[in-house]
Parts: sequence; structure tokens; C-alpha cells
Amino acid sequence: MSRVLAAVVLLPLAVPLMAGDYAVTPDLKLVYVPAKGGGIEAVDLASGKILWSNKNAHNVAGASNAVAFAWVADEKKPNVFRIAAFDAMIGREKGTSDPIEMPEWATTAKTPGRTFSVKARDDGDLAVVAWEAGAFYAGGAAPTPEVLAAAKKNAAAVVWVKLDTGKVTLLKDKKKEDFFKPAAKPGVYGDFTLTVDEQPPAKPGADAVTKVTLTVKKDGKQQWSRELAGNPWSPPPP
Repeated sequence: MSRVLAAVVLLPLAVPLMAGDYAVTPDLKLVYVPAKGGGIEAVDLASGKILWSNKNAHNVAGASNAVAFAWVADEKKPNVFRIAAFDAMIGREKGTSDPIEMPEWATTAKTPGRTFSVKARDDGDLAVVAWEAGAFYAGGAAPTPEVLAAAKKNAAAVVWVKLDTGKVTLLKDKKKEDFFKPAAKPGVYGDFTLTVDEQPPAKPGADAVTKVTLTVKKDGKQQWSRELAGNPWSPPPP
């Protein structure tokens, strides 16, 4: 199994951090987040205390009570990623999947005109991983219906990952809708409510990033807030 995790390279754009960029454990004890200084962090949901951090992955993909998942972009192929698994309590790396390849037009990078989502959950010694990628027109001028239709694309798949070998197997009987169903109450986990606020940079530039803050409330009372990794940012096209 590969133990080397590739660095994530993101292109500048204006894309908000969504709920899928953090993961709460089913027992409501931990939340995994992209750390402001890079990597991912396991944070006590009630207190905001950091339990562990890992610099080898930057994007949260899911969590159980025993395993945390992150996805890792390929350095050379924007349409390829891997899934990495970590021990939920101590952050020890449990393994990394073989490459998971999407269509050539798809990309994991946060860039105008492209979307990408991935979710993972454990199933014994396996991880079940669902990904979805999309493309749409992101130019400035009003397009014709033909241009809009030509730019629109969508693809999705569900795979099994064997954690001890990294082997990836396509699951033809699984539907991505089982993973990407809208939450009945977005951001609500038992008595906890998680909200994400994103602000554009004060001085936009080539390396500008947004300011992303996660706030956690319990029974309506704020427990803690924490700045997370920002998103690369550029003004929308004219």
C-alpha cells in the first residue's frame, strides 16, 4: 500500500467552505477540520480542544467513531485523488488507497466551472468512497444555450477501498445519492450546531485566501470558534 501522500495544489477562485469540508463523528465527540496552518485536525466537539493534527492530508472526507478519512490530490493529474485513513483518536495513518481516477475533464482543484465532492465511511477493513464531479459554464459574458449545454458535465462513482492493501474496486450496485443526500438540518448534529463563515481577503492578490471560521454552538450557546484553512480567492469574471 502506498504510504506517500501527495500535496494538494489549489487554483485561485471564490469557493466557500461547505459542510462537507468537515466531518463530525457519529458519537458527537470529535470534529475533523482543515487546519489553518495546513493538514487536518481532530477537535473535541464540546470544548474545541485539539486532540491531534496530521500534516500529510488537507481535505476531510468523512469520519466514523474509529476512523477519520481525508482525500489527497494527485500532484500531476488533477482528475486523480487518493483516500487516506487515520486512527480517529490518535491520528496514526492506517493506509492510503491506490489512485482513484475520474474523467479527464474533472478536477479536484477548487477552480471556476468545476465542482468536486467526496465522502468516505468505513465498513470493517474496507472504506466505501463516493465521489462526484461536475462542470459548468463559468465565463463572464452571458452564454448561449448551446454554450451552457456544452459546458455542463457530471460524473460520479462509488468504490471500495481495502485499507490493508489500498486496492480500489468499483461498486456498480451502489449509488452516489446514498452518500450525497441533503441533510435534513444542515450543520445540526444532536444538540450541536456548526456554522461556517467565509470572508473575502482584505487585499486580493495572486496568493490571496479567504478567512474561514467555524463556530460551534450547543443548545444555542456558543461553545467555541476556530479559524480554518482559507480558500484561494480571485474576483469573479466580469
